[in-house]
Amino acid sequence: MTRNILLLLLAGWFIGCASQEAVEADKVIENVHVISMDGDDIQRDRTVFIKGDRIVRIAEADQGAADGDPERIDGGGGYLMPGLSEMHAHIPSGDADRAYIEEVLFLYLANGITTIRGMLGDPLHLELREQAAQNELVSPHIYTSGPGFNGGSFENPDQARQQVRDQQEAGYNFLKIFSDLSLEEYNAIADEANDAGIEFSGHIPSSAGLERALEAGQTTIDHLDKYVDALAADDGSTGEEEDPGVIYFGMHLTDRADRDNITDIARQTADAGAWNVPTQALLEHVVGTDAPEELAQRPEFQYMPSNTVEQWIESKESITGNEAYSEELAQDYLQLRRDIIKALHEEGAGLLLGSDAPQIFNVPGFSVHHELRYIVEAGLTPYEALRTGTYNTARYLDDLQNSGTIEEGKIADMILLEENPLEDISNSDSIAGVMYRGNWLPGDEIETRLNAIAEKHE
Repeated sequence: MTRNILLLLLAGWFIGCASQEAVEADKVIENVHVISMDGDDIQRDRTVFIKGDRIVRIAEADQGAADGDPERIDGGGGYLMPGLSEMHAHIPSGDADRAYIEEVLFLYLANGITTIRGMLGDPLHLELREQAAQNELVSPHIYTSGPGFNGGSFENPDQARQQVRDQQEAGYNFLKIFSDLSLEEYNAIADEANDAGIEFSGHIPSSAGLERALEAGQTTIDHLDKYVDALAADDGSTGEEEDPGVIYFGMHLTDRADRDNITDIARQTADAGAWNVPTQALLEHVVGTDAPEELAQRPEFQYMPSNTVEQWIESKESITGNEAYSEELAQDYLQLRRDIIKALHEEGAGLLLGSDAPQIFNVPGFSVHHELRYIVEAGLTPYEALRTGTYNTARYLDDLQNSGTIEEGKIADMILLEENPLEDISNSDSIAGVMYRGNWLPGDEIETRLNAIAEKHE
């Protein structure tokens, strides 16, 4: 018996020694609770070791050591989770002021957005993507479309096909579709893109509709475009001839929508393998009943040019002043969208986090945290909402081997939060620091940079 006890003690000692084996690390984040997003559990009291741009070890607080003299980051008992994504982002075009472009990229990063999907590409964005990857730019990872495909982009379907090939050869990640394409043009783009192996995403042309987009293999549908139209289709009219033009994404068809068909349409989406980027924040802000002057008083608006904020106020006033608009219609429409989001989730159709920024009352980075809250209001749990911007993004990008969760071997894209976002989704913006590709951006530096941007726009 004594011999067995001795052997057990020795085994425990050897295991303890092995766990104390030092690892090479440049940075060590201590005193944190890890939310890996590979399950809704929390790994409490952890130390995370980073070498270069990779996580090399996650250990209990009293286990593990680092070789040399790495930078030590006190997590302060906060919560460490994977970086978020903004999957309907906009990067200013090449003719914009370079300083403003870099401000926009920083605003994303300052809010824990470590990956953005640019939805209106420009040749400059290919350069920015490379500069970000090489850490020559303080920026999230950039995944970018090419210039948009719209009715004015070409004269015939053959030219549309050529544009698909040109954008693929240029190195864009995907194609951005607008809603004014003819069915012949859309089919040509879809066929050529599928043959070339490049995805096409964005809006759904009115000429095509939801069913055709799912059949054609459109990878993402943004803004829930054409879902309300599809729900209203059984009355024999798409309502296009009555579209007032300034009401967004089928809002004018809300009273015709057959809510009994929401589950069926969500299931069809799941079966097609299509992803949705709802951008609910855009619609809540544009057609919601909050007064534009009140929205413009949110703290984040100090980081945007004053003329931009004025344009946003004027745009909302124009939309809500349309004779087709009413607060009752807006509330019904927004609830319909929430019901669609929840059904898509319940039926297993992929959801991706995206808010459409910078866009009307959506300040880059900040708007994603509003989007998270709106997704929770639609019926998802905080954990499920956060998955849309972490694990789901990695699945969509086919990059789970590198991203989406906090695990050893993965890229060190992480957010340090002061409060637990799984308890209250509003804690997602309690940011104490951001790590992007192994680079540490502490909260005080974030605040200093934000203050400089605010002073510039006073």
